[in-house]
Amino acid sequence: MSKSNQHIASLEKLLTHLRNAKLEYLKAADRALVSEDKRFFNQQAMIRNRFFQEILSELQSLGTSYDDLVVSRFNFDQLLISSIDHIKTSAIEKCLEADKLLLDLYRTLFDQEFENSKLLQHLSSIEVALDQSQVIATEHRHKKEVNS
Repeated sequence: MSKSNQHIASLEKLLTHLRNAKLEYLKAADRALVSEDKRFFNQQAMIRNRFFQEILSELQSLGTSYDDLVVSRFNFDQLLISSIDHIKTSAIEKCLEADKLLLDLYRTLFDQEFENSKLLQHLSSIEVALDQSQVIATEHRHKKEVNS
């Protein structure tokens, strides 16, 4: 596989996971009880959406059209099947998992020597969000233990 095709495949995979991460953050915002947490989750969903659009632009600059991408063909059955094992996981835990996966995908792109300053900013932003999400998750777990 040529380096360009490898980059396109990695960017496409990143698109799929950015979309999923955005959805997880929106779910977490819907379930949040504290307004600061709700605001944080909604903001992170918007950021993941912006990253999605920037990756999409990058793919288009590499000569790939949106119609050629797997992400353009939404498969509800695939989403349902892939989420069955996560049913009992809390919304914030799903956000943490999504961000960890995103970090791995971004790092894979950099390991492939894909140079892009926007992607480096994405990586940095997700690392910061992951730290903040971990703090919120820890607080949530502590409150849950105290109440039980």
